[in-house]
Amino acid sequence: MSGFDPGRITIRFSLTDGVVTEASIGSARPLSLASRFAGRPIEQAVEAVGLVNAVCGVSHAAALTFAAAAAGNRTIGREEAERWRIRLAAERITEHLRELVRLAPVAAFPIVRDALDAARKAARTGIVGDDIRTIGTAFGLVPDWLPALPGHPSPPDALTVDDDAAVVAALESDADFAARPFLPGRHPETGPAVRLGWSASVAGATDAARLVEAEEALGILLNGAGNERDFTAWLAASRTQTNTGYASVESPRGRLYYFAVVQGDGRLRDARVVAPTEWNFHPDGPFARALAGFRPDGDTVTAIARLAAQFSPCVAVDVVPKGPADA
Repeated sequence: MSGFDPGRITIRFSLTDGVVTEASIGSARPLSLASRFAGRPIEQAVEAVGLVNAVCGVSHAAALTFAAAAAGNRTIGREEAERWRIRLAAERITEHLRELVRLAPVAAFPIVRDALDAARKAARTGIVGDDIRTIGTAFGLVPDWLPALPGHPSPPDALTVDDDAAVVAALESDADFAARPFLPGRHPETGPAVRLGWSASVAGATDAARLVEAEEALGILLNGAGNERDFTAWLAASRTQTNTGYASVESPRGRLYYFAVVQGDGRLRDARVVAPTEWNFHPDGPFARALAGFRPDGDTVTAIARLAAQFSPCVAVDVVPKGPADA
């Protein structure tokens, strides 16, 4: 146990004639676990955020590393960047395969277990071992677990690198932005489905995207150093002012933002974080809009929880009826 409470999302709903007619989304998540490590050397803060964030810990550590480096006007060397590239790719495989295993038959569990062990080791060390090829064996089984997708819908409002400037400016000027981020006139969604042009509200889209992204990540591990395009598509960082910088990372669950202020002695002064969950589970965000008019199939609480899971929350989700299960 890390001793830090990651918080949770609470979804309250009303159902009328089998349709969700009213819903509210509340968050009890802390604004920034990273800010609790203010005053520590950057190296210690990076290690700490990687440990306390049980989900996508490598992405959090990478974001703080690159944001702090930008703030201190330090260039990340090629070897260090390559280790982060390997760790991020391996983390994406780990997170996606861990979600996909719920669809697997029991007979596949030993194969998936070996693949997860190999991916976790690479995510922890930044070193690609021979055992990484076991991941490909597991991926070969996944297509049989996935349902067919419907025709491609209209493209969602995706959160992308083009939004970085607006997001970072708002995060730098308003610490409360991290709790309820917004872009005027927008309801941006982030996560694996969106990165492939789908919305997570489309049944099966998130799982299909997880497989595609995990296979791409395995390709990065197998191809070794030299493909810089893969890395720049996943991580961007820049200095904003003296001793301040940001990084955005395409984590397994969506676009993750870190804004860091670094003291002259190399210690962390402040850190602000916007995680993917805050976009997807904004009270007027993409999940809330998908829930409006939603017609659950079977048990209502279970169906809403499954829909929420497709939006890749970083924390536990509670689904609570406002009144009787049906009116």
